[in-house]
Amino acid sequence: MVDFAFNGGKFKKNGNRRFLTVHKNHSYWTNKKHGYASFSCSKVKQLVTHLIKQCYFQFSNLVLRQIIGIPMGIDPAPFWANLYLYYYEEKHVTFLIKTDPFHARLYRYAARFIDDQCNLNDSGQFKSACESIYPPELQVKCEHQGDHATFLELDITIQDGIFVYKLFDKRDDFPFSIVRMPDLSGNIPDHVFYGSVMSEFLRVARATLLYRDFVPKAKTLLACMIKQNGNKHKLLLQLKKAAIRHAQYFNHFQKSIEEILKDIEE
Repeated sequence: MVDFAFNGGKFKKNGNRRFLTVHKNHSYWTNKKHGYASFSCSKVKQLVTHLIKQCYFQFSNLVLRQIIGIPMGIDPAPFWANLYLYYYEEKHVTFLIKTDPFHARLYRYAARFIDDQCNLNDSGQFKSACESIYPPELQVKCEHQGDHATFLELDITIQDGIFVYKLFDKRDDFPFSIVRMPDLSGNIPDHVFYGSVMSEFLRVARATLLYRDFVPKAKTLLACMIKQNGNKHKLLLQLKKAAIRHAQYFNHFQKSIEEILKDIEE
């Protein structure tokens, strides 16, 4: 992937790049070295190799080095994972485009967030091809198939040909409680506390298709924030603000703001 970038990617006319020059807020390609801020292709490979192979972690009085997979918890790890998977996926899809366009088009609704892959309406194409896409050392686990699946923070079910989605949080099934939102008893300004509540009401509305799924989540959020020292009237005001300022995410419920507030307050 480093060679691919330095050779211009898919735009070969921009190839033969000599240095990647990095500053605090931006980076760009240069033909001349600008001190320690410029990195050649071989230098980038050397730095990446060092970070992958020489990543140490301390746990109590133990110092450990991860030797399997991409080191977890360091800043570049998500980008490495994306590039690693992209390399094999791009190679597979490019080959299909040239040799089998029909099956290549089955990936048009595929989406991936780091290592979570979602393939909608692909007629089983990804499942049948995944072993040939990725190297054998990468284990691919199928968690869902059929008419129901969870992907990231969405619970998706196909009902009468419609994708019905609602908010999903795997932490709901944990056998212990988790502090997910700020507590007003802490040392934070009121506007930060209530502003986060408005954002959360908005998030629930955006990630929910049906009103019957929205109401329980919103009621749970309201009860949680009251327990965390929020004022009920002010909390409902945040919901009202969210519905007014971002009406496009509430209109599909086909309910007035007054009806929404009443159903959640009950």
